[in-house]
This record gives sequence, C-alpha cells and structure tokens, in this order.
Amino acid sequence: MSRKKNARAPEAPDAARLSARGLDPADPRAALASLASNWGSEPELEAWAVRLSGGLDDADVGGMLHGLQSRTKAKAVHREIKRALYKLEQRGHWSPPTSPTPPSARELLGPDVEDAPLGWLSPIDPTGTRLVWMARRSAGAVASLSAVLAEDHGVREFHAGKTTRKALREAHREIAQRSGIPLTEAPWEWVYELIRRAHEQTKEGQHREVPRVLKTLAPDAPRDPAPAVDSLLDRASVAEDEAALTASAELLGQPEVGAWLLPLPWMDETLGKLSETESSLLVVSPTAQEERMREVFDEAIGNLLDDGARRERFADRLEESAFLLAKRGATDHARSSLAAAIAARGGKPIAEIPVLAEITRRSIALGLQARATKKVEEEKSSLVVTPQQAMAEEQRARRER
Repeated sequence: MSRKKNARAPEAPDAARLSARGLDPADPRAALASLASNWGSEPELEAWAVRLSGGLDDADVGGMLHGLQSRTKAKAVHREIKRALYKLEQRGHWSPPTSPTPPSARELLGPDVEDAPLGWLSPIDPTGTRLVWMARRSAGAVASLSAVLAEDHGVREFHAGKTTRKALREAHREIAQRSGIPLTEAPWEWVYELIRRAHEQTKEGQHREVPRVLKTLAPDAPRDPAPAVDSLLDRASVAEDEAALTASAELLGQPEVGAWLLPLPWMDETLGKLSETESSLLVVSPTAQEERMREVFDEAIGNLLDDGARRERFADRLEESAFLLAKRGATDHARSSLAAAIAARGGKPIAEIPVLAEITRRSIALGLQARATKKVEEEKSSLVVTPQQAMAEEQRARRER
C-alpha cells in the first residue's frame, strides 16, 4: 500500500486580500497579532501568517504561537504552528514551557493529606475567564468541585460531586493534555477565596449551591488568605526591582499573558477619535494628521487603563500570572509580572508599566484594523459613492503621487 503524500503547504493569499485586511508580508509578527483577536475565523490567512512567523529570529513569536495553539481548530493551521515552533526551537528562539504534571494518586488526597483540601488554577484567558478546581477526601471517596470564573460575571459554570482518586487524576490529565488548559496546584485557601469572591459577583439566584459545597470541602473557611504568589515570591523585594518592571513587556511572549487585549467597549471612544482623525478632510497635511494620531494614541495609552477598576482587573491578572510563571520555573518573568501588578496598584502611569502600555497599544492597533476592515466591506457592498468618499479618495491619491 502506497503512503499518502504529505499535505501541501497552504498557498499565500493574493495581495489584494492581504491589503484589504491590512496584513503586510514583510511584518508577519504584526499580521499574527492582528489575526489573533479573532483567531479561528480565517484559517487560510492564519496558516500563512504562522508559516512566515516561523522564519523570524524573534523569541516572543514562539510564545504567541504557543498561546494560539490551544485555540486552533483547523488542522492545516495546527500543523503550521507545530512546524513553526519546531523551526524556532531549532534556532534557539523558543523552548516549550514545562507542562504541569498531573498529580499522582498520593498527591491527589493521599493518606498524608486526608483532612486537607487541594486546589488548582488555570491561566486567565483573553476574555478574563479561568478554570479552578478543589478536591478533598471524604468518606472513602473524593469530593471535588470545578468552576469557570469570569471577571465580569462571577461564576459561569459550577460542577460538584464525589469521584475517585483515579478518576480525578485522569480528569486532570485530560484537561492538561487534550484541552490545552494547564492546571497548576495552588494554595487551596486562595482557590477558595477566588471562588467565594466570584460567587459574590454572580447574578442573584444562580449557582446557589456554591457556599454549601465550599463548606463541605473546607469547613474551616480561611480568613483573608494571602494571594497565591506570596507563597513563592518576596513581594517587598519585587517592588524594589526596577529591572523586573522594565522587562515586563517580555511577558507578551509568554502563553499566560501573550494573548491579552483590552475589551473593545473600553476603546470605543478612542477608536472613534482615531478613525475621525485618520479620515478627516480638515487635516490636509499628512504630517499634521500623523501628529494628531500620535497625540490621541499617547493619550489613550495613558487613560484607557487609568480607571481604578480597570487597573485592579489587570493587576489581579498579572499577580495570578506571576504565581503560574513562578510555579513553572520562569522566575524572571514571574518577578516582572508581579512588579507590573504592584506598579499598577500603586498608581504608576500606565505608560511607565511596559507590559500594560504594550497591551494597550496592541489593542488599539487591532481595534483600528477591525474598524477599517468593516468599513471596506460596507463600502464594497454599497453601489453609492458619497461626495465625502470621493473627496477622501482624491485626497488619498494626491498623497500617493
């Protein structure tokens, strides 16, 4: 029986399509970042961007690709990511993070921890959602709960019941290896606290069983437990580590942080200002237009995350990520993440917190691209050309001469 030939690599999209999407073959990293916000919707473009990214000498690209891997459904794109990561690894620009090892039967509520709960956390995804898990031995079985927690909605999903140590171990392995959501063991007191806080945010009447199940797993509720990261890092030392804060933009190359973006509703006003400036017929000079765009951009970087609640949200994310990074041995990145969290809570200007400034900058750029794409599609679907569109096109043509 003859072997099947290897699948052909996807062809490059035509130039017109790339131009319409604002994708530049000379800048595959930017193309990858642009597609990441709606990953899975354009597999042909995604495979093309991934293939080009694999040829870059950029350590951050590996982290971006690894973060997108679990969100990839198309086989062709998944295959391109594996090839690109292999190429990056061969050239010394990426190394796969250590996957958390599923707990052994003894670690999962063995005799030495018969009366103690255990807890696990997953990373926080770009929507602010994460998985948490708790378990404890109970009358010869294992009582466990799992919950999906969201920043805006509290407890979104909640499951509880009794199982066996073997079934629990297999469930952890399934999550870590197949679904792409690594679970990391964390102080149970902190996991308890996260679930308790999330339940307070949950719409009244939903998941009423949460307090009862928590009490079953932990009859002696912890009082004001310390954040999980405090069990691994010295907060005072990190607060004084200016180098750690300065290096925080490098966190965007890590899967725990690399895919984060600001929610689109936060950026509506800023994107509107930038779009108006970009298309305004009153700004005749390209230089003046670019200067105004820079002003709005810089103002947005300073203001979009300056709201107290927004700062707190991203500080929480960074603090949780610092714990996860430290647990997998990425100590330098863990210190940078905690340093950024401390700076955000301390009121430091967002422009001086590199990771948050870059997340803001990247979010605005992707938001503008999405608006531009939508506008092009709407204009294509209309047979009527307005005077404003005709004048704008004429102005654009004059500048390109």
